[in-house]
This record gives sequence, structure tokens and C-alpha cells, in this order.
Amino acid sequence: MTSHALLRWLQRGFLLLGLLLLAAWSQTAHESHSFQSAESVKLEMALGYVASSPDRAPLVASSAFDSSRLRELGPVLGRIEISRLHMSAIIAEGVDQKTLGRAIGHISWSALPGSPGNCALAGHRDTFLRGLAGVRVDDCIQIVTLGGTYTYEVVWTEVLDPRRIEVLDSTATRSLTLVTCYPFDFVGHAPQRFVVRAKQVMTAL
Repeated sequence: MTSHALLRWLQRGFLLLGLLLLAAWSQTAHESHSFQSAESVKLEMALGYVASSPDRAPLVASSAFDSSRLRELGPVLGRIEISRLHMSAIIAEGVDQKTLGRAIGHISWSALPGSPGNCALAGHRDTFLRGLAGVRVDDCIQIVTLGGTYTYEVVWTEVLDPRRIEVLDSTATRSLTLVTCYPFDFVGHAPQRFVVRAKQVMTAL
């Protein structure tokens, strides 16, 4: 085989590889968008049901909510919103690859939103938590759940080594910790973690 023919085969191979990678990315993006859209609709319907119920107590303590509707929500815990950064995304239980590919994940052994302790959430820097690159101290973060809407205020941000998992430990006050990879524009597996810590300042049921 001549060098010219070899070059042509290499070009075709790289083109095919590029098309396969593009197709895989498109499928992942489609699945992520579909999950976010479908779960957002379910959450809004469930929130409407709770709002119209005569018993407005938190869901965890209320029997007014139809259990079949609860099951329809599956692993979804709620939605995170940071209005200044135009961020809004569904939160699902777990931080496995599948979950993080379509939602922001709740670290299962951490506190639930609005509960005493430290609620820890993780997500990819190139999808749902991309906007954290512009986060500031005092930014407002809201977690919308069927049990209520919980408001947090950012108190600090820090770039840490991935081994610094103590930031996920329980806290004396009601806290929220967001974790994503860093740097935000790094290609491949990023070497550090970007951590945002916020304190709960308000609960609206």
C-alpha cells in the first residue's frame, strides 16, 4: 500500500470515528434533554397537586398526596435553581454515571434538601453545573421539592483536590454543597474539584 493510499484510509478512519463520537454525543444529549423535560413536567404536576391539597404540610409528613403520583416521580428529588446564572436542573438520587448524564445527583448518604446537616449535590461541569463558573458569594440558590422550597445563600467557593471529601461531611447548620470537576474548560478527566458551600436562609412551604 502506498503512502498516499494509507493516508486516505487514515483520513476515512478518523472521519468515521468522528461521526461515531458525534452520534454518541447526540444520543446522550437527547436522552438528557428528554429526561429533564419529562421530569420537569411530572414535578410541576405534582407541585400543583400539593398546592391544591387542603393539607399543605410537608409531603414527608402528609398522607394527602396520592402515592401513585409519588411513584411516578421515581428517583427525582426536585429542582435546583440559580436565577442569576440562569441555571435550572432536575435533581435525582445517586451519582452513578447514568444519573449524572441526565441530572444533578444527590449524594445518597448526605442530608436531604431542607433537612439538618449538609445536602451534597454533584454534577458534570460541561452540562448542568457549567454555570457555576460564574457563581459568587451571596448568590441565591433555591431547591424546589414537593416538601417545600428551600433557599440557600453561597458563603464560599474553593478549588480542591478530589481527595478532600471532608467537604461532604455533615454540618452543624443546614447547608448545601455543590461539587463539580475543575477547570471548567479542561479536556478529559479534570484533576481538581470546584466546591460551592451555601447556608440555608429560608424555607417556604
